[in-house]
Amino acid sequence: MSQAYLTLHELLPPEELASALDAGHVTRKSHPELPLSLYTYTRRCQYERVWNQVTTRCRGLVADDVTGEIVALPLPKFFNVGEHEAGQPYAPALPDEPFEVYDKVDGSLAVIFHYAGRWRVASKGSFISTQATWAQRLLDGRDTSALVPGVTYLAEILYPQNRIVVDYGDRRDLVLFAALGMDGREIPLAEAAAGWKGIGSVVTVWPAMPLDELLGLTESNQLPGGRTATGTDAEGFVLRFASGIRAKAKLSEYIRLHKVLTGVTERDIWRSHGIQRFAGLPAKQVAQALGSSVADIESSGGRPLDALLEQVPDEFDVWVREVITRIEKGVADRERAIDEAFRSVAHLAADRGAFARAVQALPDAAAVRPAMFQRLDGRPTELTTYRSVRPEAADPFKTDEEN
Repeated sequence: MSQAYLTLHELLPPEELASALDAGHVTRKSHPELPLSLYTYTRRCQYERVWNQVTTRCRGLVADDVTGEIVALPLPKFFNVGEHEAGQPYAPALPDEPFEVYDKVDGSLAVIFHYAGRWRVASKGSFISTQATWAQRLLDGRDTSALVPGVTYLAEILYPQNRIVVDYGDRRDLVLFAALGMDGREIPLAEAAAGWKGIGSVVTVWPAMPLDELLGLTESNQLPGGRTATGTDAEGFVLRFASGIRAKAKLSEYIRLHKVLTGVTERDIWRSHGIQRFAGLPAKQVAQALGSSVADIESSGGRPLDALLEQVPDEFDVWVREVITRIEKGVADRERAIDEAFRSVAHLAADRGAFARAVQALPDAAAVRPAMFQRLDGRPTELTTYRSVRPEAADPFKTDEEN
């Protein structure tokens, strides 16, 4: 009897998947031609760190809409070693067991599966992304006869136009790093690699080493054997423990360089967060206050921070939260100052001239003056206050080795 495919409802509780979709933590995308749906976690999920049984499994998961069978089963989302060591609730302590060390390839995920008589490729979030389309063309031109239908092959997509940070030169490749059977069990890499020879390369496996030694390499930007690597030479390592749990450890120089290359500034965050923060106000009013345009606000669907975060890796979500916390503290401090200033002149409310002269005489008049007549007229001041805490520097966000 042939082995049955795992179904979507066997893998994920239906009500929990429905809740994740409703909450915007998972997105479902339909294939343009086939009765297939792709499920992947969203940037909102990633930013809010809503990691659970559903969101971690939805990382390019593909299911048949008619039968419910899972036809492509990627690895669950896995996290940085530092997140495990920090005791994050979604990243428990790593197991005390042997682990293998793989190269972490700096590409885009290819989810490769067999359906309706053909081998097909999806990226993490799309059947028709630029990366998926490129990988499909490459796969169609290669010998796939040794691949096993029912197996999901996972590879990194590398080609010059898809460079992220690491410079692979003119290399065009699908780098196999894992494979899962239709029942969800991981297939040994050496076994899966046997059928990959006519398609692309296989991820580099580094010699086993103690965890402390491996983390020392990432801090000193070295590869096993002692060779120094820059952020354009290598991304880091993936640890695969004997039980199948994975974690990643990136070279500190890669993290730094990735941060610089994103080019995101504190002002970008201020503006994007402000658009979302004041979503209930007229778009024209918000656009004028934040130096944006109504068209930009509307084109982002009112969620530009979500779009902005697409440009940065997981590691820098912490930095974004820190910037927003600092901005919000500035708003709160300024609002308190306005409260105190208004209380000191409110007794002159009936005489606008006397009120104006009193405002001019306030100790911090320049900071609070724009809001005084708004308060006098009973209008809210937070948008004005928010504008006043706009970060002055517009350079890309600073290097922070700890992140």
